[in-house]
Amino acid sequence: MNHSLRPFLFALFALVFLNSFVFCSQKEHPSELEIRLAVYGKETGDPIRILGQKQINLDETPEMETLVLFQSGQSEVLSAFRKEGSSWTFLWKLEFFLKNLGPMYYDGKQNVWLPGSVSGKEKPLFAGDCFRRIVLAELPGDNFNSVFVEVMSEEPPLGLFSVPMGYRKGKKIWDGFQLKEHEELKRSKRVDFEYSAKEKSFRIFPTNPNYSQEFVFNGWEMIANLPMQPVPSFISLEVEPKFQIGKESLVTLQLKNRGNYVSLTYLSVSFPEAGSIRLANETQGVRLYKKGDIVYNVVQNKKIPAEYPLLEVTKEGWANHFRYGIKFYYTPKSTDAPKILFRSTYKFYQEIISIPNQYSIAPYERDQQGFPSYILNQVTEK
Repeated sequence: MNHSLRPFLFALFALVFLNSFVFCSQKEHPSELEIRLAVYGKETGDPIRILGQKQINLDETPEMETLVLFQSGQSEVLSAFRKEGSSWTFLWKLEFFLKNLGPMYYDGKQNVWLPGSVSGKEKPLFAGDCFRRIVLAELPGDNFNSVFVEVMSEEPPLGLFSVPMGYRKGKKIWDGFQLKEHEELKRSKRVDFEYSAKEKSFRIFPTNPNYSQEFVFNGWEMIANLPMQPVPSFISLEVEPKFQIGKESLVTLQLKNRGNYVSLTYLSVSFPEAGSIRLANETQGVRLYKKGDIVYNVVQNKKIPAEYPLLEVTKEGWANHFRYGIKFYYTPKSTDAPKILFRSTYKFYQEIISIPNQYSIAPYERDQQGFPSYILNQVTEK
């Protein structure tokens, strides 16, 4: 097992090859002035040079979005727009900087990035100097594309190197800069990656058996798929009827293990805004803790009275790609859309591993037991 990747647990999809994308005509992307006003909020500044544009679906809406790659000064920006009538709506941007923008190529024999270009090894049509590669693909459960890029960076003492980054609807789900201390990156100056259409996952260092590592999407972010580690992944959160103050709703949380088989996994669902919880009759292996019941706090390393209710699920024998559902009744006390926190933990030898953890790039909050937890409300309800 590659233990050097364990700190990067946190750190994806029917791949569409770049040369098959529909290129936009000049009328099908915003003008340079529209881009400047949307991205920088001003009419003047460094000239904008558009490097390329693509039409593709980037969210749940049926309308196509337009990706525009451009340079301005020392920055290179990948921006997303949607045309609404005769005007363009700015959605999001990814902006990166290099001290000296210009053509670069990777010398595989020397394992370095060098200035200039090599005949026959020109950059893809939709690429720049910072954005070396752009891959658009669907995540599991999505019917739209996410954006994955190979990004250049220049930092001492590493010098010039490239890492992968991933974005879903403009929000970061994979951060290759977490690999800056990885010994293979220090040697090769490049974190190469490839996409598996069958598994809908990415693999870094795909040709190096010593460091090759798969990453899977869990509904919030890309997770390193390590041996003996489960990856409980969000499928859906169904609420029937919709939450209303003082009224009971049946809540069904569907998860799938996109990681490896594990004999024992603990799933925690907690409710910081209190409210009333009742277990569904068909629920097994679930324990309900009410306010005042004794729970363990990992930060304080002691037992404490619960500040708010939570469900603790003991899931035994969870295999890869198998689903698991949690059902319960919940009556909101103070808001129409109560906050719900979710996390998973498992034991790796003598170590307790939680997902998410301090290396997570997805937003999280610490629950009353001191564990980082995802906010279920921040993923799409189905």
